[in-house]
Amino acid sequence: MKKLKMICLLPLLCIAIAASAQSPVGNSGALPTTAASVATVPAANPEPIVTQFKKTVVFVEADCIVADDTGARKIVPYLGTGFLVMYHDDRFPAVQGFNYLVTNHHVASPGIEDGTPCQVQDYKIRLNLKNAAADGSYSEVISAGANVPWVYPTDPAVDLAMVPIALDMSKYSLLAFPSSLFLTSEEAKQNRVVEGDSVLFTGLFVQFIGQVKSEPIVREGKIAMIPDEKMPTTLHVLGNVYLVDAHVFGGNSGSPMLVNLSGQRDNGLMAGYNYHLLGLISGYVQETSDFKLQPVASYAGTVVANSGVATVVPAQQILDLFNVEVLRANRQKVFEAMPAAPAPKPSAAPTQQ
Repeated sequence: MKKLKMICLLPLLCIAIAASAQSPVGNSGALPTTAASVATVPAANPEPIVTQFKKTVVFVEADCIVADDTGARKIVPYLGTGFLVMYHDDRFPAVQGFNYLVTNHHVASPGIEDGTPCQVQDYKIRLNLKNAAADGSYSEVISAGANVPWVYPTDPAVDLAMVPIALDMSKYSLLAFPSSLFLTSEEAKQNRVVEGDSVLFTGLFVQFIGQVKSEPIVREGKIAMIPDEKMPTTLHVLGNVYLVDAHVFGGNSGSPMLVNLSGQRDNGLMAGYNYHLLGLISGYVQETSDFKLQPVASYAGTVVANSGVATVVPAQQILDLFNVEVLRANRQKVFEAMPAAPAPKPSAAPTQQ
């Protein structure tokens, strides 16, 4: 008999030592988190969809302070994936959008899946640069320290974390995924999203992060199940998830996943591609001895049988998190602090001939 377990895809990437361990993503500068960051919509992009999709992704590291068997403190870095989102708040039609970094709760707070979150000493993200640095590198690691103001859902089943972020988009080779392309619950029904629909995801490839720049991997699959009932999530609580036939692994936690809405639908046949955000990856189902679905602790270097079934947090739950009171209030403050648009000049009075 085989047992099925769900694994949080947050890999333990280093050999911990008593004092500290070298960061897998490198040295760092400062990460500019903020109450809310106003974003601008980029010009039309001629790059392939997959190239643009990869540019939404960053690699996230949480450096945890842990004690070994002797009581000695050590730094253990955990890596996962995050992606940038541009959210449009309908209350402020003049503002094009606000930028956020989105990932899993268990990426932002390693150990939360077991109810024992670690003490984080520092958060780092690795981003790609548009132009080479002095050493020839096309990546930069920036730090936010320990006190990142992560926002989490009130529902303990939802494995999400979000923080407003201010980045110089002219400096970094980044794109923010627009919230207008999130697949809502209603759109999923209208477009008859079903098992067998094609999906695509991008995220950290732990076996090769990239030396000169970050190298996200891109993989594909199919929706395997859209459960009507709640099932165990990676946070050990019953919740709503998608199950996807896609081989994911340690480091893919927080990876965005797209679904292709083209093909045969009730409203006709659509050729080409019509990608929307299905959600973000939170874990995978592990095969063990007795066929139980059971979330377990984060990946820590052990070799297990991967069933090839991934768990995905629905995009609707990300949209719901955008509307928690603290983030709504932050956007209100940013909007109120923006300089007022100049009043239009009155037109000149017509002259008498």
